[in-house]
Order: sequence, then C-alpha cells, then structure tokens
Amino acid sequence: MENNNIGIIAGYGDFPLIYIEELKTCGYSVKVCAIEEEAAKALVRHADSILYIGVGQLGKLVKFFKSEGVTEVIMVGKVRKTLMFKKVKPDLKAITLFLSLKDKKDDTILNAICDFLEKEGIAVVSQTKYISSVFLSKGIVSKRIPTKKEMADIEFGMGAARLIAGADIGQTAVVKDKSVMALEAIEGTDDAIIRGGKLACGGAVVVKVNKPTQDLRFDVPAVGIDTIRAIVSVNAMCLAFESNTIVLHKEEFIKAANDASVSLYVF
Repeated sequence: MENNNIGIIAGYGDFPLIYIEELKTCGYSVKVCAIEEEAAKALVRHADSILYIGVGQLGKLVKFFKSEGVTEVIMVGKVRKTLMFKKVKPDLKAITLFLSLKDKKDDTILNAICDFLEKEGIAVVSQTKYISSVFLSKGIVSKRIPTKKEMADIEFGMGAARLIAGADIGQTAVVKDKSVMALEAIEGTDDAIIRGGKLACGGAVVVKVNKPTQDLRFDVPAVGIDTIRAIVSVNAMCLAFESNTIVLHKEEFIKAANDASVSLYVF
C-alpha cells in the first residue's frame, strides 16, 4: 500500500462509523473531516485523526487533509441541505464556489465541491469503492411478502420516484392505491415517509430509487433502521429500493422490518 491514508468527509448517521471500521480492518489510516452540525461526536474514538468543521469551511477541510497526507477522500453520511438556510458562516473559498453555481440543486453543489477538491489535489472517490458489505441482493428479503396490490403500488411508485430523481428533487415516493401521497423534497426520506404515511392513513408503500445518472461519489441512496421506524410510525406496509442502495446495519434492518411485518423488496 503506497499511501495508506484515506480521508472521510463525515456527515449524519452511522455510515461514517461503519466505513471507518471497514477501512481500518483493511489496514488504512483513516483521517476524518467531520461536519460538526451533522457528524457524531463518537467518531473521535475511531478515527486515526479527526477535525470537526462547520458547513462551508472548505479552506479548513483542504488544509486538514493536506496536512495528513490525504489525496483520496470519500463522502460518507448525509449533510442536510436545510443547513444552507440556517446560520452558516462560509469561508472565502466556499463563498467563491457558491457564487459560481448556476443553481442550488444537490448535484450542482456536490459536483462543484468535488471539482474544487480535485483542483486542490484531493480526489473524491465512489462511496462504494472500499465497501461492499452494505448491499442486499435483489428480491424479497423480508418474511412478509408484498401483496399483489402492494406490488402494483411499487411499480407505480417507481415511476413517480424516478420523475423527481431525474429532476434532482428527491428519490422517494410514498404511494397508496396508485396515488402519490408524498414525494421527497428537501426534508429527506424519513420526513417524507411520515408526511405521506399520515395522508394515506395506513397501508402505504415507500419506493426509493437512484437518480438516472447516479454519481457514486455522493448522495447514493441509503436506508436503515430509522427508515423502518418512520414506516412503522405511520403503519405503512412495504419498502422497496434499488439493489445498489446502501443498507445500514443489514441484519438489524431486516429484523426490525420482520418484527413489524414490513415487506422489503429489492429491485
């Protein structure tokens, strides 16, 4: 291993910790730049080196990774877009970058950040490059099998979800009786599930898809136990997602679905 230093830009959720442990098992020295508004404080006990920064502090991020000898980084975990509308103090590099954007879509912002880091000599690589243990095979992976009516709703939901994914709005649709209850926007998957599930008054299905030209460096779809909890809270019946969706804590995820009699369908 010529350079065993790997950088992680850590956001919200358990995925950063899972990824750190996977990398360390493979012999890498993991340097973490964690978004302080999102990332867990527990990361400090697992990273070989860590710096917490605020959203928009691109200069600090670059300085940290360069000082740690990092030339390759992975974006891991969510950074909620709603933070952009709260009190954020961007540095000069971030201000310059954001002023150059044609719009504030997720892909526009994240592609610009990747391009900026590349120019600084730091390559952003696929989220899936060093980890394969977070995916499920295609098919029904739960004890409960979706009903014929639910499968029809899943097919209908795929079309709705792909429409918004193609427009870079969101990736999740909540459906009942071939009627859209909710489409994910800036609020995120779990809140969209709760919003749509309440309108459905029980029995909804949730469908999550990739973007048509999914960039594997960022925003790869993910589900986890929190997703199941959101589904259960509104008495939804089924979750369907694509096979390259990241599944956090797979065994616990499937158990939680089975315990709640929620169907899981991977397509």
